Amino acid sequence: MKELSSPQHPLIKHLVKLRQNHDYRWHHQALVLEGIKLIAEASSLLTFKTILASSPHLLPKNVKAEKIILAAPTLIQKVSGLQSSEGILAEAPMPKFSNLYGKKYLLALDRINDPGNLGTIIRSAIALGWEGIFLLEETCDPFNEKALRASRGAVFKIPMRQGAWKDLQEIIKVNNLQGLVADIKGVPFEQIKPSAGVLLVLSNEAQGPSQEAFSIGSPITIPMSGEMESLNVSVAAGLLLYSLRQKRELL
Repeated sequence: MKELSSPQHPLIKHLVKLRQNHDYRWHHQALVLEGIKLIAEASSLLTFKTILASSPHLLPKNVKAEKIILAAPTLIQKVSGLQSSEGILAEAPMPKFSNLYGKKYLLALDRINDPGNLGTIIRSAIALGWEGIFLLEETCDPFNEKALRASRGAVFKIPMRQGAWKDLQEIIKVNNLQGLVADIKGVPFEQIKPSAGVLLVLSNEAQGPSQEAFSIGSPITIPMSGEMESLNVSVAAGLLLYSLRQKRELL
């Protein structure tokens, strides 16, 4: 097991840039995971490129990595995006995108620009049995450090694709999906009878759905009796993802 002591080492600079720089991350098709639990969850799904740990006792059981390097806590903190590092981080290969063909329960995300919300939605989608996620233009990077922490490794478990509205329309046609768009002015979701395949569009909560969204689906809403006009998009996602799957299974 190698040891690293210099803060100027090229690996340290590389990991910092992977964590901070979107273009660098996508060019190298790699990302940085931080924390014992997140690395342990991902370790059953992939082989890490590099693991940097302050102690061998922090390594998950049966973890696979091309390189495992011991480093002082100060070096790991230099790379870390956390206020207080747990003493372990890893460089992982970026998951490959899928074409999403053949999937019957898909979620499309329209201009979701808060990485915490994005990660939470991805985590909810896989927990509630949805089969894939389509990331529309202007939705933030799912491999941003905050999105990765919020998703708790779900980005490695659910098929995803990036693209434009025309690409989404093709998927709806090929997969024979019923399009639904979450919108404050929509029909209460209780009145919807889901078909055998559903694509749900969730949008930026401040701006609402893009105009293009209404060309691919019918607007639905979550009725609210209180004084608030809308819900946080990740909260709305959880309610709709659960309810639409349950309604279909009860038919």
